[in-house]
Amino acid sequence: MKDQKKAIIYALIACIVWGTVYVAIKVGLDHGLKPISFAGLRFLAGGLILLAFAAAMGRFRFSLKDLWLLALLGILQTALQNALFFKGVQLTNAGISAIFINTAPFFVILLAPLFFHGSRITTARVLGAAIGFGGVYLASYRPGILKGDYELGILLLVSSAITWAFSNIAAKKIMQTRDALTVTGMQMLLGSIPLIAAGAAMEGKFLSEVDPIGCVSLIYLIVFATSIPFLAWYKALKLGEVGQVSIFGFTLPILGVVSGWLLLGEPMNGHILAGMVMVAFGIIIVNI
Repeated sequence: MKDQKKAIIYALIACIVWGTVYVAIKVGLDHGLKPISFAGLRFLAGGLILLAFAAAMGRFRFSLKDLWLLALLGILQTALQNALFFKGVQLTNAGISAIFINTAPFFVILLAPLFFHGSRITTARVLGAAIGFGGVYLASYRPGILKGDYELGILLLVSSAITWAFSNIAAKKIMQTRDALTVTGMQMLLGSIPLIAAGAAMEGKFLSEVDPIGCVSLIYLIVFATSIPFLAWYKALKLGEVGQVSIFGFTLPILGVVSGWLLLGEPMNGHILAGMVMVAFGIIIVNI
């Protein structure tokens, strides 16, 4: 019970900080940063920061077998999941992206019992996930949002959600016998390499059009909105039950809207507030 309470605290820290990522990415892209290269450099620098801390604390240890596992985790969670997500966003719109990427907790709840004896599919978990997803849908939906030829984009977004679910399960498995700080930093570092290579091939010179505001957003994203929340999330996965932790992912689009409202003056309305209440209620049901 004590570990589960710590897991909830770590998950909340991760989600609150991640909630500002939407703002940082939007500002960065508006000021000259390019999406794939932006993501790659974010994870490269964030991973190096975490590994520097691990080395300073004497916790940077892994075997050759670990290297292959961490490379697979990095490709799955950092490279493939982000590539599918960015392409899905490009083929749809922000509202659809927020809705379908947040099917991930359902997949975690369905898949976790196949890998962990302590995970179960229960009526309360399915109900809580459904209520949480309903809150995301209510906060994200707008009239006419589903008009258009969005099938491929939705398929990519759901694939990204499934990838996120598998990577969370894999991360918990790997961290059962390994240090969370090293696992987090290594998967980010190794997963950033395909993103940087793809960005160089598809987007050209990365910093050629970036202004000072774009540089500030990049620094913020690397130092505060990547290293800290990923480490907190991995600590939550290590300490808690994966289904109970993953349900906190429903808070991300809500917190993104709130940070956009506070920092960028984006709209806030009753639908979003009602969605926030539903998400909170769904999380409470799953964790009780």
